[in-house]
Amino acid sequence: MIWYCRHFPKKKIWPKRWLTAGNNFFKAGMKMRFQDLTGQKFGHLMVLSRAENGKDGGSRYLCICDCGNTKEIRAKHLKSGAIDNCGCLSAQRAQRTLIAHGIGHGGTETRLYRIWSGMKARCYNKNRIRYQDYGGRGITVCPEWLHDFSAFRDWAIVNGYTDSLTIDRIDNDRGYSPDNCRWQTVTEQNNNRRKRRWGKRPKRV
Repeated sequence: MIWYCRHFPKKKIWPKRWLTAGNNFFKAGMKMRFQDLTGQKFGHLMVLSRAENGKDGGSRYLCICDCGNTKEIRAKHLKSGAIDNCGCLSAQRAQRTLIAHGIGHGGTETRLYRIWSGMKARCYNKNRIRYQDYGGRGITVCPEWLHDFSAFRDWAIVNGYTDSLTIDRIDNDRGYSPDNCRWQTVTEQNNNRRKRRWGKRPKRV
């Protein structure tokens, strides 16, 4: 009679007499192959105890993550480094990616992201109603901001952005860039527009 053994390489078929409890060859092989991971740390995971083997017979361990969550993980994934957290870091990385692209909690766009998108649309989308006042007369967005919302967001936060302010260009004939933009209230922006219009009135002869 022969038995199928999962604990030896290449899933080899072994004679039953080799797998008896008193067989020294089998006992030595099992002792050499098995490694208890209890108490070891793998990345953010601490191994607490053995868990029930998987359906394929692979060893599994109950682990606790630095965040406090517990999870059963296969031994080979712990030892290879394929899994080093309960999944919390993946969620955090995903959230950071969303925020970097202007997506807030619940998948909604942030106000700052809408300002950035509107700024680009006014300069480059010929179908926008106000394109002629921006892109149509040569107003552009600087390369630093054009394809990188995070760069625009960082500048905005450092320069006093709040949800009550709007972006304003200091020189109305220049584009959107860190040295030509500021945050102002709607009232301040309207006053600036009036000053610009008055300053461009032709002098009476």
